[in-house]
Amino acid sequence: MLENSFPQLPKVEALPDFGLYMDQVMTLMEKQFPKWPLTKTMINNYTKDKILFPTEKKKYSREHLMMLSLIQILKRTLTLPQIKTLLSPLSKELEKGDATNLYTLYEAFLSRYESTLTCASNLSASVAAEIDQKESLVYLYALLSSYFQNLAEAEAESTKSLL
Repeated sequence: MLENSFPQLPKVEALPDFGLYMDQVMTLMEKQFPKWPLTKTMINNYTKDKILFPTEKKKYSREHLMMLSLIQILKRTLTLPQIKTLLSPLSKELEKGDATNLYTLYEAFLSRYESTLTCASNLSASVAAEIDQKESLVYLYALLSSYFQNLAEAEAESTKSLL
């Protein structure tokens, strides 16, 4: 139910381990996030804003794909300035050739993402079984969305103060 409406984040080993050109990245991201469009302009702006580290010889690496996947998920609830606060330090490390923290973060995020979707799906199914009015489900989802948006904003602010 709920899990099917969210894309699966690719595991690290499922991402290409060779450079891709922009058109190839666009095709891959479109397959991964069909309901959440990503344009060349957006990718270029992420690079200009230093959310995404620059390419090497116009080729995007596995690390770029990991960062773009994180951005695609995070931008559903966070603003670009908040995402920049969270990801710019990683981008700086990647620009220097250090991908250690990105791999650690991505693996942890992937694990939590999958378990959160499972829990949310179970909760949704449980509530749907108890509620016979569709409107009630919409209100519940809006409430949960608002709650988690507030949590995300508070966490982004506390992370910002640490940087």
